[in-house]
Amino acid sequence: MNNLKKVGLTALGTTLVASASVAGEMSVTGSAVLSYTGLSTNTDVNPWAQGNSIKFNGGGDLDNGMTVSVYYELDQGNNVFDDYNLKLGMGDMGTLSFSGNSSSGSGVDKLKDIVPNAYTPVYEATDSVDSGLIDASGNQQAGQWGYDITAGDVAISASYNPEPGTSLKEPEAGLALVYSGIDGLELSAGIYDDGDEAENDTMGIKYTMGAMTAAYQLTKVDYTATGTADQDATHIGVSVAINDNMSISAGQQKVEFNGAAEDEKNSGFGASYTMGSISMYGGFNKLENKSGSTASADIEASIFNISFAF
Repeated sequence: MNNLKKVGLTALGTTLVASASVAGEMSVTGSAVLSYTGLSTNTDVNPWAQGNSIKFNGGGDLDNGMTVSVYYELDQGNNVFDDYNLKLGMGDMGTLSFSGNSSSGSGVDKLKDIVPNAYTPVYEATDSVDSGLIDASGNQQAGQWGYDITAGDVAISASYNPEPGTSLKEPEAGLALVYSGIDGLELSAGIYDDGDEAENDTMGIKYTMGAMTAAYQLTKVDYTATGTADQDATHIGVSVAINDNMSISAGQQKVEFNGAAEDEKNSGFGASYTMGSISMYGGFNKLENKSGSTASADIEASIFNISFAF
């Protein structure tokens, strides 16, 4: 008799779940991707790699007029969803989100890099450390809450993580503001408190005129500990859409480390081209004086990516 009750309740639960999801759907997307990353300091490693990411997107409308969406990414061939989030759209009241892992997108994630590029930022590919960004000191996205709303010409985005994942950190909080009330112009500012580790801020300006977009951004990373060097970064870049299919870009980022002999310098250029379902990207980035050290060897990265959508 108990088994019959369990079967009946299971069937009822399945029916309720199926009925509640009638207005929603789940889609799976992926693409064939081949990439090349050639490093001047890593000539013995095969630079060719194949993409291995599958993305799941789902969502639907609720009875009260709100919307719900969910996202998962299966990556790295390890059968683990390493990026996933849940969002509740509340119409004029904004969007509430929860990041299960590595996919917040709220708070200072909106502003950690406003400089346009045709392929990848100038500080990418050369090494694994991205200095001079507002969240360079941390920003644990697993378990992070987000809230986004637009009020007139101002977009507001906030993030909060009550438990960043280590016993030494206090809650992390970030806030980003973007004003777009002037045609073609965006003014942005953000602050980020990385618990008891650092207090950071950024401000920037982006201007679009026709096919050209240019941006300038200043960022400060102030560590609480006296043994960790504060960072002051200046980032500038421009991108141009040659036509509907091709874009090019160039940029430079300088990071001053408190007490270091020299500024770290990241520079590069990139290009993208789309031909139907085929997209190609390429670029060249260079890192000089890594972490402010004049003894560090320059690192050059030649990068290329081609993807086939189907």
